Amino acid sequence: MRVYIPATVDDLPRCADGLWEPPVAYAVTERLLEIVASDDADELAEIARDVAARASVIEAGSPLRVVVVAELTRAECEADPELHPAAVRVQGRIPASAIACAFVDEPEAAADVRAAVGGDEDALDVLEERDLLWYDASELRNVPLA
Repeated sequence: MRVYIPATVDDLPRCADGLWEPPVAYAVTERLLEIVASDDADELAEIARDVAARASVIEAGSPLRVVVVAELTRAECEADPELHPAAVRVQGRIPASAIACAFVDEPEAAADVRAAVGGDEDALDVLEERDLLWYDASELRNVPLA
């Protein structure tokens, strides 16, 4: 199961070491499939990724949106539709070998993140229009953050 995990910029090195234990992730769950009027796999995955991106700054407090993508078994994840239709609880550490990639804001997005976290709805709209940059798992230690 492909999961989209909200992360912080400080989490990236721990991801690469296999020492990261995030409590929640987002995925294309049965509940998400029930409520979204789309059967486009890419669109559904993008919804899960975008929810994780927002959670990385709003709930985890990252100065940039950071989403780590991992391949986990269904046994390692338990759906939590009370939290969000795409939410899953992750059991234990995420092995470095399970990390596929990460999506990270470019450093110039930091001002928009600060404003959005501060409640500026316009900044949140601007932030959501920004593309997240893709990084392979082998690049997580070298993501430009400033």
